[in-house]
Amino acid sequence: MKIIINDRTIEIIEASSLQEVLDAQNINQRGIATAINGIVVPSTMRAKTILKEGDNIVIIKAFYGG
Repeated sequence: MKIIINDRTIEIIEASSLQEVLDAQNINQRGIATAINGIVVPSTMRAKTILKEGDNIVIIKAFYGG
């Protein structure tokens, strides 16, 4: 099935969790925020959040400085 991560369409295995997809994409989960279809997904819920066809995931990386 297809989902979108930061405007890039990828193919994933059906019933994958957000955690599994982030791991498969080699995305370091430290210091990031995630949202699916505009709804924030806390880091504690990523393993329990099952993705659906067409989900739009936004990943924001925190950075410091000015």
